[in-house]
Amino acid sequence: MKDPFIEREWATLCDHLTECASAIAENKTEQSDYLLQARQFSDQTVPAVYRELLNRTAAAAQLAIRWQNCEQEAMIDETLDESFPASDPPAFSHAHA
Repeated sequence: MKDPFIEREWATLCDHLTECASAIAENKTEQSDYLLQARQFSDQTVPAVYRELLNRTAAAAQLAIRWQNCEQEAMIDETLDESFPASDPPAFSHAHA
């Protein structure tokens, strides 16, 4: 027997995951990749019981967190590439010590 509440919650979860995929991506290539992953997630059968819905909610959260971590790592890498070495290090002399 299908549970209308679980079906609604599943549809909402899938919609939110798709929104996250679009919002988190930094460029069209990433957006396409993230949207594909969201679509594959959403193509699963509707959970039969509430516990399964909760497990899938956790899986969706982990997927979105992974997307965010990829973006944060890319930002850190870009920052490091742009700032190091920013200039030559100051000269060391015993007068400064």
